[in-house]
Amino acid sequence: MKRQMMLALVGAVALASCNMNRAPDVTGTTRKANFTPQLNTTTGSGYTAAAGTVDYVDITGGDRRTVLTMTGLKPNVSYVAHYHARGAAAPAATNDCASNGPIVGEPQTIGMPTTASATGTLTLKGLQATSTLSSAAYINVHEAGALAIVPLCADI
Repeated sequence: MKRQMMLALVGAVALASCNMNRAPDVTGTTRKANFTPQLNTTTGSGYTAAAGTVDYVDITGGDRRTVLTMTGLKPNVSYVAHYHARGAAAPAATNDCASNGPIVGEPQTIGMPTTASATGTLTLKGLQATSTLSSAAYINVHEAGALAIVPLCADI
């Protein structure tokens, strides 16, 4: 009797663990955007070839999965990224990146601050609550130790 109970318990645990690794259901299509370099013309900025892409999709459960892939960053420097709402600093005819809008999203960062590789490449991944991103207009990538330095921005 004990053996049958033990086998039943092991079987139930094995079946339950099968669903733990299942990928979330996607409720929308992946949207893509390209980063625009913000500092390439700044003498001595160290960002002469900064580039990258944004991929994001809203998934079941109310989260947005965001993947930022970047190249041409300063090697071995830590970076952080945020969603921003459009701000009032730029005229309506300009792009959203120039508008200096407030940070939106919960959590406020896309993933954790992460250090670029020795070749200046970096991938940041994060999940934000979709309900907190309704006003999101662009994504900025900042140096984590100097938030005023924004090498890349993407209008979304």
